[in-house]
Amino acid sequence: MESEKKNHAPHCLILPYPAQGHMNPMIQFSKRLIEKGVKITLITVTSFWKVISNKNLTSIDVESISDGYDEGGLLAAESLEDYKETFWKVGSQTLSELLHKLSSSENPPNCVIFDAFLPWVLDVGKSFGLVGVAFFTQSCSVNSVYYHTHEKLIELPLTQSEYLLPGLPNSIYELEPEVVDWLVKIWPLKTIGPSVPSMLLDKRLKDDKEYGVSLSDPNTEFCIKWLNDKPKGSVVCAFIW
Repeated sequence: MESEKKNHAPHCLILPYPAQGHMNPMIQFSKRLIEKGVKITLITVTSFWKVISNKNLTSIDVESISDGYDEGGLLAAESLEDYKETFWKVGSQTLSELLHKLSSSENPPNCVIFDAFLPWVLDVGKSFGLVGVAFFTQSCSVNSVYYHTHEKLIELPLTQSEYLLPGLPNSIYELEPEVVDWLVKIWPLKTIGPSVPSMLLDKRLKDDKEYGVSLSDPNTEFCIKWLNDKPKGSVVCAFIW
């Protein structure tokens, strides 16, 4: 029996914060793990999964837990703080119930990768013997701000309009090596970005062009037509990375 268990692929749980910009980078990372032979189970919340229009996640099993607001999610809460507090309480309970179920499956999970916005997931995972790692969707420069604030090197509320901190505000190691090199002296940290489809980077994953889930139905034909009607070089695309 013991040898049979060892033959199973590593099983990793992925638990993003319920927002498109948090879930999709973790889905992209999951695809890379699957390429290496890791079994992935994506855990999302019922309220968020209900409003997703694109749920085509091949090779990824999906399970759901409750955030305490199954019929509305964050919009049903009185405030963001109320939502986070309820999600912590209800999410911890329903995640424990899910882990009880998965622990008795043929290939139980070994680890959990959780959104850094959900630190309580680590405590739940540890109670089931899982190794846990936090996934930060923001750049390392933002994490540097978090650190300086937590250590009270920046006093709140802010009294100045500008603060000078070590590092540069960018997105991946090649663009912000100073702040990454500084942070690894404080925390165990590994950069894995940018978390975008493989066809935009190294093309290791054949035909991997999809970003992940979407809260709306993308109208590619309409967008291309609109762009084609504009003069060359006249359109600027701005987005939050």
